[in-house]
Amino acid sequence: DGEVSRLVLIGTGGLVASSSLILRSVFGGESGITTDRTSLMPLFGWTFGPQIQVYYLIAFWVMVSAIAMYALTRTPLGRICNAVRDNPERVEFIGYDPHVVRYFAYMFAGFFAGVAGGLTAINFEIANSAYLGATQSGLVLFSAFIGGTAYFFGPILGAILVTYLQLGLTSVTSVWQLYFGIIFIGIVMFAPGGIAGILMKHRPLIRAGTLGTVIPSYLVAAIPTLAFALGIILTIETVARFSGGDAINLLGIPFVATAPTTWAAAAVLLVGGFLAARITWRRVAEAWDRAATVARDRGYLA
Repeated sequence: DGEVSRLVLIGTGGLVASSSLILRSVFGGESGITTDRTSLMPLFGWTFGPQIQVYYLIAFWVMVSAIAMYALTRTPLGRICNAVRDNPERVEFIGYDPHVVRYFAYMFAGFFAGVAGGLTAINFEIANSAYLGATQSGLVLFSAFIGGTAYFFGPILGAILVTYLQLGLTSVTSVWQLYFGIIFIGIVMFAPGGIAGILMKHRPLIRAGTLGTVIPSYLVAAIPTLAFALGIILTIETVARFSGGDAINLLGIPFVATAPTTWAAAAVLLVGGFLAARITWRRVAEAWDRAATVARDRGYLA
C-alpha cells in the first residue's frame, strides 16, 4: 500500500536522523564530519581547491544524472513507475506488483540522492545531522511538488524556485518558512499539477493559436492578485515585527509595524485584492473556456 510505504519511509528517515545524534562515533554528532577536499589525490591535475573546479565537477554530474534520470523515464520500468503513481490498482490487475515497482523506484531515488549528497559534502566540506532532518527532506519534497511531479522538468523548476526563495527570503525575513507553507497551500488548492502542470496546460492553446485571447485577461487578473499577495506579505510582516516595532520596507515604501496606517493598508490590500481577484479570475476562466473550445474544435485538445 502506498500510504504504508510512505509511513515506513518517514519512520526510517526519523530513525536515521535520531541515530546521527546518538552514534557520535559514526556520524560525528551535532558538529558532523568535516574534511578537506584539497587533501585528496589530484585527478587529472585538478585539486578541487578552487571553487570553480568544484562548480564544474558538480555541473558535470548534474548533467550526467539528469540524462540518466530522463533515460530511465523512457524505459519500461520508468513507464510502469508512472502507471503505479497514477493508478496502482490497475497496474496490479495487469500483472505487475506495485510493491516491487516502488522498491526499484526507491532504489534509484536513493542512488541519485547519494550522488547529490556526495557532491554536497565536496562543496561544503562538512556533513552533519541537519542534512538528515525533516527540514532538508521537506525541502526536496516541496521542490518536487511545487514544480510538478507529472513532468520530468517539473522538479527541476521547483528546485530552482525553492533555492531562489530560500536564499532570498532568509536574508529579508525571519518567517520565511511561513511563506513556504502559504505557497504550498496555494499550489495544493489552485494548481495541484505544479508549475509544470500550469505550463503544459497552455500547450494546446499555443498549438491552436488561441493563447493570445487569454493573455489580456491574465494581465488584468495579475493586478489584484499582486495586491492580494502584497496584503498577505504586509500582514505577516506587521504581525511578526509588531513587538519590536521594526520598520517594514515594502516596494521601497517604509511601514511601521505599530502604526494604524500600516494595519489599514494591509487590510485594504488583503480584502480589496481578494475580492477583485475573484472577479477577474472568473473572466480568466471564461476566456480560457472560449480558447479551449476553439482548440478542441481544431483537434488540439481532447
